[in-house]
Amino acid sequence: MSCIYNEKVKRSVAPLVCLLVIFGMSLIMVSYFGTKIGLTQEMKTAMDLVLTMIFLLAGYAVISKAREVYRYSIIADDLIIHRISGEKNHLVTRVKLSEIKSLHYSRTRRNLLGAVKRNYSRNLVKLGCCCEYQDEGNAKSFYFSPSQSMLNKINHSLRTS
Repeated sequence: MSCIYNEKVKRSVAPLVCLLVIFGMSLIMVSYFGTKIGLTQEMKTAMDLVLTMIFLLAGYAVISKAREVYRYSIIADDLIIHRISGEKNHLVTRVKLSEIKSLHYSRTRRNLLGAVKRNYSRNLVKLGCCCEYQDEGNAKSFYFSPSQSMLNKINHSLRTS
């Protein structure tokens, strides 16, 4: 199949901000209950500093993830995914369309941490379409959020090969 298709997907900020607010509220509650159980002032100050550092690091991670844009391209027989962060453009994965075994919306998550690492979709919390493929004899997978038009092109390519 010789076609060219290109689309960009921007990450949704709302779920990440909600997670950050929930995380901040939980840190405040931990600090409050630390006071209620009778911690000394030095211990309370140290705990507050640690919790504040954790919150700031989580905030930085949320902001950096929210700025990511993914570009999905089909060029000739390749599905190419790029991550664009500001001015930087990184090749995330390149898969031959002939190596794709299945595309489906996964309901079960066997390895949540691995699924989040390989999540190239618009929503970091909710996983998108799962692409399972063979790479040098190894079964691999990743999640992404293609449009219906792109899914049709990939499925058409899978049927013709």
